[in-house]
Amino acid sequence: MKGRCIILAGGPSRCGGVPLTVLPDDYVIACDSGYLLAQERGLLPDLVVGDFDSYGGEIDPRIPVQEVPARKNDTDTLLGLRKGLKRGFRDFFILGGFGGRLDHTVANLQSLAFLCEQGARGQIHTDENHAWAVRNGDVTLKKLPGCHLSVFAWGGPAYGVTLSGVSYPLEEHTLTPGFPLGVSNEFAGDIACISVREGTLLIVASREGV
Repeated sequence: MKGRCIILAGGPSRCGGVPLTVLPDDYVIACDSGYLLAQERGLLPDLVVGDFDSYGGEIDPRIPVQEVPARKNDTDTLLGLRKGLKRGFRDFFILGGFGGRLDHTVANLQSLAFLCEQGARGQIHTDENHAWAVRNGDVTLKKLPGCHLSVFAWGGPAYGVTLSGVSYPLEEHTLTPGFPLGVSNEFAGDIACISVREGTLLIVASREGV
C-alpha cells in the first residue's frame, strides 16, 4: 500500500502538538476511545474498532464499526494494527499510545516490535514522547528539539548497532536487554541515523522533564 495506516489509540491524547496530515492514500482506524481523538482532530475515521469499554457514546453512522468481546487476547490498539496489516499496510503512525496506564504503554511498545516481525514499521507519537522500532535495518530521525534519544535492545541482543548524528555514537556495537547503555543520548545535528545488523531496537525520544 502506498499510504499509511493511522491508528488513533485510546490513551489520554496529549497530542495537540503532534502534526498530522491525512493524505488520500492513508487509512484511519480509531481504537475504542481513540474515537474521541478523531473528534478532537476533526477526522472521520475509515474504521472504528474495539470492545468499547472506554467509549460508550455515539459514532457517526457513516463509519464502519467492528465491535469485539471484552475478553480477548489483543488490546484495542493491536486489534487496529491487525486490521491495517490485513489491508496490506506496512507503514503505521500511532497517535496517543502513551500517557495512560503503564501496562498499556508497554503493550503499545511491544506492538511496535510485533509490526517489525510482520515486515512492517510503526511509530508512536504524543506531545512528550515518541517511539519507533527497527529490526535488521535502519531508521533516520529528524531532530526533535528538547528531546533525549534512547536506544534499547528489544527481545534479545541486538548486534551491529551503529548510531551516528548523536552525542554518544556507537559503531557495530552489541546492545543487550539487561543493560541500558543506549539511554539518554542526544541529537548532535539535524539528523540521527540508527541501524542494527541483527535484532530489534526500540527507539524512544522523550522531552526534557518527562
